[in-house]
Formats: sequence, structure tokens, C-alpha cells
Amino acid sequence: MIMCCTRDGNNPSPNPAPDTCGIRKIPAVPQQVAGRASFGAYPWQALLKDRSNNYLGSGVLLDATHVLTVAHKVVAYVNNPQGMLVGLGEWDDKSTSEAYRDINVNVARIVLHPNFNSANLENDVAVIKLNGLVPIASYPNINTACRPTAAPVTGTRCFVSGWGKNSFTGSYQNIMREVDVPILDGTDCENRLKNTRLGAAFILNRNSFLCAGGEPGKDACTGDGGSPLVCLNGQTSRWSVYGLVAWGIGCATTNVPGVYTNVYNFLPWINQILATV
Repeated sequence: MIMCCTRDGNNPSPNPAPDTCGIRKIPAVPQQVAGRASFGAYPWQALLKDRSNNYLGSGVLLDATHVLTVAHKVVAYVNNPQGMLVGLGEWDDKSTSEAYRDINVNVARIVLHPNFNSANLENDVAVIKLNGLVPIASYPNINTACRPTAAPVTGTRCFVSGWGKNSFTGSYQNIMREVDVPILDGTDCENRLKNTRLGAAFILNRNSFLCAGGEPGKDACTGDGGSPLVCLNGQTSRWSVYGLVAWGIGCATTNVPGVYTNVYNFLPWINQILATV
């Protein structure tokens, strides 16, 4: 980002009420390091890793048993979901002295969108079914993000967070970072991407993707795949996930937006999987 079991012995709490989604249970505080996320600011953020604790990507907690992410980050584990762990409540991946502990949750199943195309990353979305209920009520640093109720509005400033590289040739981050980026109109995004190495023939699949960013020094980057793009609903003061980091051309280049899986357009499929898996 530019700019096997839980460790808790308590019995898991039941699914939270729907109206608790998108709430920061720990108030955000200003950080001395620019671009560093405040502890607990993104309690829905999931850290995906293998059994050797190697970082794979990110996702977003939608309810007490499901995490949403991009398919290209988990396709290798569809037939071996036990090879993955999902970290929740994480902030500093190298520290065990945070105010509230994080937890690691086993994975029971991974469901890819049936039309996922690994060549062009269209329909790049997947649902991770967790092995057991996440004890959300027991952890101030863990909560769910809301699902969007409408398409994102062009110009809205949203936030993307994660542990990806701090530049295209930089380093992965131990402490979660955040950056604010504006939602772009699809035509504007397509035209900007045509000016990159993609060329004049490029066509943006607007069913699969939305774009955000294009401002100098502000972008997701390598390793941020699956990280949620969340926007604040000013009427409810709740955060909803509108995008998942999918792909980009470089990192934080002026006038080159990042490309995200368009969560709103996939809601019928997502809701079906959450209800049946």
C-alpha cells in the first residue's frame, strides 16, 4: 500500500446483528507516520496467508463465517483450503503486543465465481467459507463491512488498506497502511488506461471492474490484491465495501487509476453463496 485455530479460548459468539456492520469499534486516531492506518480502523480487513505464515493477500469479512476476496489470490487453494489461514483483527503482522489480539481462522471451503477468467481477471471474486464462527462480539478490533446498497458514485472518496508494497519496487509492509482515492467514471477510467501500455484497443469490462485513484502518490500496489475499497455512507456512518483490489498498471502513477472488482455488480452471486455455503 502506498502512503489453525483462534488464539482465544472463549466460545465463539453468534452472528452479529446486520445493523452492526461497517462500524469502527475503536475510534481512529491520527498517526505519526503518513499513510499508516490507525489500529482497528479497518476491523473487517482479512489477511490471507499460507500455513508457513507467508502473506498471500487480503479480503474483507462479510459475516461471521465468510470472507470476500479476489479469485486470483485463492485459486491455488480451491482444492486445498486447509493450506490457508485467515487472519482477522490484524494490524502489525510482526507484533504480538497490540492492544487487542488478532486471531487466525481455518478455511473450510473456497468458492470461485464460475466465470472467473484468470487471463484477464474478469469476474475476479471468491468467497472463503471459514471453519466455525468468528467471535466478532469478543474483539473490538474485528467487525464486518457492510455490503453496498447502490452503485458507487463518481467522485466519492473511499479508502483502500492493506500490507502491500509501498512502491512498485518497494517492500511489503508490516503495519497496515491506508490511502484515500476517488471513484472514477468508467469512460474516464477506460480512456486513461488506453494511454498506458494497454493501448487504444483496451476496453474496460464495467460489469467486472470499477476504477479509483489516478492521483500522484496514492494507490494500492503489489501485494494488495483482495484488499477492500470501502466508502463511508454519510447518512448511516457505516462503511461498505465497493471494490477489491484486482489489478493495475504500475503503482501510484499520475492519471493511471487502480482497477477493482466491482462488488456491487456481483452482489446477487455473493448473497447466494453466503446463504447456501
